[in-house]
Parts: sequence; C-alpha cells; structure tokens
Amino acid sequence: MNPDVTLTLRDAVDEVLGLLTGLDLSYHHQVDRFRAVTRQINRALRANALEKNWSYYSSLEDVGLVHAGDQSVELRPTVRPRLINDDAVRLVAKDGQPVVWAYFLPRDALHKYPDRRGLWVAHTRSTLLFSRPFYRHEDGLRIMVPVMREPRMLRIPVLTDGHGDPLPPDEEILDQPVDFDYPDVIILRAAFYYAQTDPIMQPRAQMLEAQYKDLMYQLVSREDEHTDAPYLNDFFLPIQGDLRGGSGAQWGTRHPHSDERG
Repeated sequence: MNPDVTLTLRDAVDEVLGLLTGLDLSYHHQVDRFRAVTRQINRALRANALEKNWSYYSSLEDVGLVHAGDQSVELRPTVRPRLINDDAVRLVAKDGQPVVWAYFLPRDALHKYPDRRGLWVAHTRSTLLFSRPFYRHEDGLRIMVPVMREPRMLRIPVLTDGHGDPLPPDEEILDQPVDFDYPDVIILRAAFYYAQTDPIMQPRAQMLEAQYKDLMYQLVSREDEHTDAPYLNDFFLPIQGDLRGGSGAQWGTRHPHSDERG
C-alpha cells in the first residue's frame, strides 16, 4: 500500500459522509451510524477484491522448502493461486534468485507431462500438484507461489464493555488504514452502497455509482495502458512445447518466457 494516499478508518468514514451530505461531518465512533458506514466500507473492500481478476490483492506466498520426492504442497485456505499473465510458481535459492519456474496448466492436462524434465503445476482448491516429483538437486529450494489474498477488513468499534458501560475511544481501531493503494475507489463504492440503505439518500445512489465506475475505469486504464505489456501465460499443449523436454535455461536465458519454455 502506498503510504502517501493511506486513509484511516476515521478519515474514511468522514469522506463517505462528505460524499453523501456535502457537509464536513464527523460521527463519534460509538454511534450506530459510524458502525454502519464502517460495514459498508468493508463491503466495498470485498467487492473491490473481485475487480481485475483479484490482481489488486496479490503477493508471493512462501509455502516452505522443497523436499526431494514430494509432488504436492498445500496453501493456506485464505489464499488462492494467481493465474494472470506470466505468473508461475518459483523454486528459489537461498540468495532469493529463482532457479526453476513451474508454469500453471489445466489440472486435466497435468498427466501428459510426467516424463518431461521441465516442471509444471496445477491446482485444486488449496492443493498444488506438480507434474513430477522434485529432483534431488532441487531439495532445499524455497517454494514461492503467486497468490491472491482477501483484503484486510476494518475492525468495527465495540460499543460497550459487556456490562453496558461505554468504552473509551480506541485510537488503534480508528487509525486502521483502508487496505487499498487508491482508497478513493473504496470510499465512492461505500458511499454508493450506503446511499441505497437510506431512503433520504437513495436519489443520490445512481450518481454515486456513475462516479465510482468512472474512477474505477480510470484506475483500470492506468494499470493496463500505462505499463509494459507482460508475456501471456497461455496454456501450451505438449505437441507445441519443446520435444527435448528442456527448460528456458538451455536456451541461454534464466527466465523461460512463453515463446521459449518447453
């Protein structure tokens, strides 16, 4: 997340209220409306995670060391493999440099590759299944998997201590950052959701939706049109690959791009 454009929960609630009313309003964190707006911000975060094929919330997951003879690994249930563009599972040396790339295949095609020297991988839910067992010389390498995660939900302030007495302000809760590097998209989406729940604000919902979509399309355009086009991670049938079964390293490059890998 870019710290220069981070919004805290307190700021985010104020921004939503400003969009809905046009006034510089602030709600105390113990009133119901503050909590209701926070829930809509969380809803907007979850919906935002589905944009761009989940690519907004992606990272590399360390799933442990390679053990010779193993052919599968398990991921945490809260993440899922990211299969976008040139994503691949990487076997990484101690110095952090990738040594082997395992590109993704449809799981029903994996059985065609057991005798190939290269490495491919398919996934089913949280299980990654490789095309062959790991070799002895790969033992000890670290398995790094590109994954898509869920956005971090904002904790909602607790009203009472369980005995009916109000709790003092919790600055740690109010200072939580909104989990997105361009939070204006989240704020507009949350305002659109909240406007639909309030009869007085419902007439503004359509306008807020249009503003949110305009901003979303601008963000998508920035990501797609103003960055270098990546290599496509398309699926190769065996007859299209290298019949010698080698990897990109034998062609004089450490990274097997889509037009070179076997």
